[in-house]
Amino acid sequence: MKVNRQIIYFIIIILLGSCNSGNEEKDSNNVISHKLFQLENRGWKSQRITHFVNDIHYSATEVPNEYYLLKSEGNKNLSRIDSLSKNHNRERIIEFEFEQINEDDLLKEEYTALDYDKSVTYMASTISRDFMAVTTKNDTIPCSGVQFERHFKVSPFKRVLLYFGNIDPSENIQLIYQDRLFNNGIFKFKFNELPFKT
Repeated sequence: MKVNRQIIYFIIIILLGSCNSGNEEKDSNNVISHKLFQLENRGWKSQRITHFVNDIHYSATEVPNEYYLLKSEGNKNLSRIDSLSKNHNRERIIEFEFEQINEDDLLKEEYTALDYDKSVTYMASTISRDFMAVTTKNDTIPCSGVQFERHFKVSPFKRVLLYFGNIDPSENIQLIYQDRLFNNGIFKFKFNELPFKT
């Protein structure tokens, strides 16, 4: 009789424990869902900063990592999105766009002084050397990677995604661009807000 009572208590404790762990998972998913809901309502991206020189718009927008995580992973497993987000919380992604005022193709030789294929190659890799991020603590962070989004003359702009690593998540950054492709000088884009606040 005493053994049966102990077994019953043991089973009850296990059942209560499993109920609590399910609630914790639900609470965690609710917190993640709430963060993503706030981000979606506020807009996925930080402010867009644009400079205009010699008929070219230069635009920079800081994008939260969660935006691209959701695009690649989907929204079925929010705890995975949260885990990946925490793993990459020291990384920043910036969308950088170039657009000619008359929507002409900026990679033509008349704009870059390079033949078209060399301009494409420059946008796909070498351009990463033209960018750096400066933190509010004056740390200089080089661009760690770039992805050139080819639109094949469907859209009037050229876009590159810039990747920066090892930046404190609470830091605001300033993007510095030394324009060596179109030779229009140095541009500074100061982001005064984080793209995703927790």
